[in-house]
Amino acid sequence: MEIRTGVLYECSIKGLTLHLEKREIDMTFILENGRANYILFENLAGMLTGLSQNSQGGKADLRDSSGLQYEVKSYPDHETYPAEKFDLFHTAASSTFGPNNKGPLVKRLLDQGDHDSALEVCKEAGYNHTDFFVYTNTSKFKPSSPFRYMVVSKEKVLSLLEWHDPRLISRKSILALCTEVVKLC
Repeated sequence: MEIRTGVLYECSIKGLTLHLEKREIDMTFILENGRANYILFENLAGMLTGLSQNSQGGKADLRDSSGLQYEVKSYPDHETYPAEKFDLFHTAASSTFGPNNKGPLVKRLLDQGDHDSALEVCKEAGYNHTDFFVYTNTSKFKPSSPFRYMVVSKEKVLSLLEWHDPRLISRKSILALCTEVVKLC
């Protein structure tokens, strides 16, 4: 499949079943648990786009055959969670948020009004290691919503970061990039 930016891809999910030797267990509930669904949806996005697994930490999540790096990030679905309070979401490397990593440094720089230095920390931690972002609607996912994702170039992401915190991006801003919706399944 050719990966195109500006396209919101959709795929309906009916459920998730674990097939044991002598019985089947409905595991659909697991799709709503961010801790459990992260790798599942990352892999699904990779399979639907033809990308390969790359890393769980250190490097971007997925890669293509030419070696380009794709980082997967999730936001709350715009139809299930239309409220403005769900608009901003994390897009920088997780290490820029945690108190045991670069989070305190980024926070201090932002508190001092040094946005450029905070952005540089975010770039070194992740943005510079990524060519594209794959944004999925799987934060707070509800199986009643279709699985949605879109691919956005790093350059476009950098231009859309929140001025007050370069670790955040607006769901509304990235969805505004969509010029087409493609139903995959």
